[in-house]
Amino acid sequence: MKARTILCALAATMMLFAACGKDDENNDTPAIVGTWEYHETQENIVREYTETMAFKADGTMSLYFTCYDTYENGDTWHYGISLAGPYTVDGNTLRLTLRHNGVMNSEDSDFTYNEPDMSEPAMEYEFTYEISGNILKVDKGGEQVFGHGGDSGVMEYVKK
Repeated sequence: MKARTILCALAATMMLFAACGKDDENNDTPAIVGTWEYHETQENIVREYTETMAFKADGTMSLYFTCYDTYENGDTWHYGISLAGPYTVDGNTLRLTLRHNGVMNSEDSDFTYNEPDMSEPAMEYEFTYEISGNILKVDKGGEQVFGHGGDSGVMEYVKK
């Protein structure tokens, strides 16, 4: 009976160590990894703006935004841009190095993706950010970057 108790205790201890090892591996993945979306609607011109950022564990990310504007006179304007490149996180600092990867044609509202133009200098950005639950807040320093920046420059993205 003592041998069985000792074996059970040993097995439980081994499972505990195995579980701890798995948690340690998951802690190497930055919390920012995943896909995040920001939505904005403006009534004065009927604007629907969506910005999506997708961060991969390998240190690369993609960002695209689309905007559909309808003006009081009925005119419409549709546009969008896709950017891609590496990112790093250091504490609450997010650094992006991005190149244009595609544009949306305003007539047919479809993205045309292309290889990034390596002759064009990469755009470098540095923002502060914080994650709370499924909300990613990115402080763009009051600047409207990529397409928009929110009224205060702080944009709240929701994890998809």
